[in-house]
Amino acid sequence: MFSGSRKARKLPNDGPGNAWYETLPPPPPARVVNGTVRADFAVIGAGTCGCAVARRLAELRPDDRIVLVEATRVGYGTSGRNAGFMLDHHSHGGMKHMEAAAKNDRLFAAGTAYLRNLVAEHQIQCDWSDWGRIYVAAEDTTQSALQGVADGFDRLGVPWQPVDRDGMEEITGTRFYRHGVRAEGSALVQPAAMMRGLAATLPMNVTLFEDSPVLELATRGGLRLVCPEGVIEADQVILANHVFAEELGFLKHRIVPLATFASLTRPLNEVEKAQVGSEGEFGLLPANANGSTVRLTRDGRILMRNTLHYARAKHFPPELMAEVAGNHRHSIAGRWPGLADVEFAGTWGGILGFTRNEGTVFGAIGPGLWAVMTADAAPMTKGAISGKLLAEHICGLDSELLGVLLSLPKAALMPPDPILRFLVNREIGKAAATGPGER
Repeated sequence: MFSGSRKARKLPNDGPGNAWYETLPPPPPARVVNGTVRADFAVIGAGTCGCAVARRLAELRPDDRIVLVEATRVGYGTSGRNAGFMLDHHSHGGMKHMEAAAKNDRLFAAGTAYLRNLVAEHQIQCDWSDWGRIYVAAEDTTQSALQGVADGFDRLGVPWQPVDRDGMEEITGTRFYRHGVRAEGSALVQPAAMMRGLAATLPMNVTLFEDSPVLELATRGGLRLVCPEGVIEADQVILANHVFAEELGFLKHRIVPLATFASLTRPLNEVEKAQVGSEGEFGLLPANANGSTVRLTRDGRILMRNTLHYARAKHFPPELMAEVAGNHRHSIAGRWPGLADVEFAGTWGGILGFTRNEGTVFGAIGPGLWAVMTADAAPMTKGAISGKLLAEHICGLDSELLGVLLSLPKAALMPPDPILRFLVNREIGKAAATGPGER
């Protein structure tokens, strides 16, 4: 076991706002770590990985006490900030590690099924919709990227259908898109609502603490998590706090933290809804990395997500957020000129993690210490199944799917800053140059 303690260099701070979260009713008051709390297992981070680990541990160890500790409020952080795509399969052009991609694809599908079952079983109100998704291209110059998506699906054995420009106009109300690749099976959700529901339906032997950032992970007579107003003493600790694990001194130089940003409008009125197609909802994913993820939600809002930013600082200054909001306003106007001035309910950023080898962060990192982090594509569905499988791994419960996850390579080391920053920003620039009109 490591000696001494590891103090957090930075605390989770996802920046101003999260409109998914803020458009929900206010949650009950948070239970905060106070005094000394004793647990068999302590899970740091109540996102999709952390909730899944805690749930499955509680099911397998019904006599154990599991503590789930969240720095902010459930649904406000990373797992409540995404675009709400629960991907059962995913493809992108030029998949370099096809064997790993196929294994990851099995995990995506299992994660989607797991979440679908939990939402149905517990009647979680999160606007779950099995609409699927369409990968889109707005320029002929990016048609090759869309063809790469189709080719990837073919290699994975996933059925898809082409959508021409007229078809895209029927679905979205705009002729902005020239081509699309539609695949069924994935779901669309209100992610903050889903996370709240998952946390609210945890087994009785799980205690959730919120607004309780871990300031220090220490070993003084056992593992201790030091929070602002109390301490958690645990036999075993699971790090499920995504890129903030490195702020406690773990998993350094394994993950590229890349931020992207979203804006969510107010609900459209009936006149405005007539401009956004005939299906009442949709979910679009860009074939080109410079493009925009776009949704029309079931309650009639437009979500626009684009703009990539290297996020090692894990902080989004006001001038960056102003630039992002302007980008989103321009993107909406380019698709639906009549909606150019629709008010935003909020603009926010969220951090994704990427590896250079489609590798995993999963398993033991020291005596009594475990880690799980979702990276690369399909973070919500892979995160959910990875958390469930980690609990089973800890408890010695083997399965074919666990074998698939364990057979994936570990996340490879990457160069430190400023080298990594330079390389990432160069790739962001390349994507922008190859698809300038996609955003």
